[in-house]
Amino acid sequence: MDNLPIDIHSNKLLDWLISRRHCSKNWQSNFDEIRQKISNAIKDMPENEQIIKILNGGQFINYFHCKEILKILYETEKDTKNIFGFYSSQRIKDWKEIISLYENENVYLGEAANFLQRYVQYE
Repeated sequence: MDNLPIDIHSNKLLDWLISRRHCSKNWQSNFDEIRQKISNAIKDMPENEQIIKILNGGQFINYFHCKEILKILYETEKDTKNIFGFYSSQRIKDWKEIISLYENENVYLGEAANFLQRYVQYE
């Protein structure tokens, strides 16, 4: 019974997420703060081929790009761990804060639904 598919029209996905309270109605107000933090965090990035590829892809940096950037930073900044095993790098702290803002009130779901809706309409 738990594996039954749910049929949702792509143009109503965001409304469905809001009505089921998976995403708040004012997710876009939180989104502006996230965009500002992303633009500030991009200014201080290490010279890494994968990160440059993500940033220069000409795409809008979304939640999934942020997760990928953080994963790359864990590898490039692994020598910045302190005695307790936490990362002391400001870059990692900034990107972790961005991801936590995305996950707070499921803003990333609203962004992904909005992106999917625009992509389907474009096709």
